[in-house]
Amino acid sequence: RGYSAEQVIELFNRDYEVSLEKSTLSVETALLQQKMLANVKPNDCGLYVSIPFCPTRCDYCSFVSYSNQKLFSLIPEYLEKLMQDIRDTGEMIKNLGMNLKSVYIGGGTPSILEPDQIDRLLNCINQSVDISEDVEYTFEAGRPDTVTPEKLIAVKSGGVKRISINPQTTSDKVLEKIGRKHTSARFFEAANQAFGIGFDCINADLIAGLPEDSEETFRKSLEDVITLGFDNITVHTLSIKNAANIRFVGDGYYDPQGDFARESVKYARARLKVSGYAPYYLYRQKNTVGNAENTGYTKPGKENLYNVLMMEEHSTVFACGAGSITKLVSPNRDEILRHAFPKYPFEYLRDNKPLSYEEAAAFFASVQPKG
Repeated sequence: RGYSAEQVIELFNRDYEVSLEKSTLSVETALLQQKMLANVKPNDCGLYVSIPFCPTRCDYCSFVSYSNQKLFSLIPEYLEKLMQDIRDTGEMIKNLGMNLKSVYIGGGTPSILEPDQIDRLLNCINQSVDISEDVEYTFEAGRPDTVTPEKLIAVKSGGVKRISINPQTTSDKVLEKIGRKHTSARFFEAANQAFGIGFDCINADLIAGLPEDSEETFRKSLEDVITLGFDNITVHTLSIKNAANIRFVGDGYYDPQGDFARESVKYARARLKVSGYAPYYLYRQKNTVGNAENTGYTKPGKENLYNVLMMEEHSTVFACGAGSITKLVSPNRDEILRHAFPKYPFEYLRDNKPLSYEEAAAFFASVQPKG
């Protein structure tokens, strides 16, 4: 609305009783986002590709991801269907006259795929959409126990510039408690392998407020990812999901008052700031321990545009794959048309009804600014 940073902080702090700390965090994030979005045009768009399979399911997770052998057997058929949707979506982007700015391959755990499957998927994307030099290209490797040098080479060879290697914590005690089937040593090995490949940007995720975590172990986890040299560090706060194994009810799962989670988030912000990281996206979830937030931090020039386009619903994002949602955003950003794919791979393979070009064209025709 044209307010200055000082006016926004005062408004948040005085009228909405937001703490000065969180008001300042919001403004710093918004200012960096303004710079990121300054050259994003109404016909610019993103593409999300979903790989909803994981080697195991973490206890805090409620994502649509699958981890048993019967479902793993669907991966070859799933990839065939997914690649057809990618080809159709690429044709739609072209016919709508839209310009691709960002591709994000997420999940689940995309690195559950074998190297030859990664090759095929990336070749399909590269042949279906215009991957110019300035298109942001991200592959969420995620789980360290799925990362191998062969897979990383396949990802890099396919043109991907950015990846994630996500430990959530580097405490073996906490990893075991939350059902992560890897050790901290495996994370360090995977991270070093990724840095050795030479990606433009590597992200790591941490979660504050995990069961069995402590001030000492959380701070060590943060120091570990800073020392390794990650370009992005995302600090999530544990959110208690209805479909997750970690529940509100249950002794010893987490600090019910959330003091530890809040202090961890506060410490991370201060520590990352002095280490040269700035907040560039910020969002809240329901049932978050300590009522805290999730913040993405970045070194200068390493921001992830897709995260902002998606979180802020700033631009159209086309989606392919089970559990994904296409969002068509009007030029004035006042109307959004959502189209969801079926959540489960079985349903996706059987009942998939993708968004048609006619539906998308009709939406954009109806929301063109008057005059």
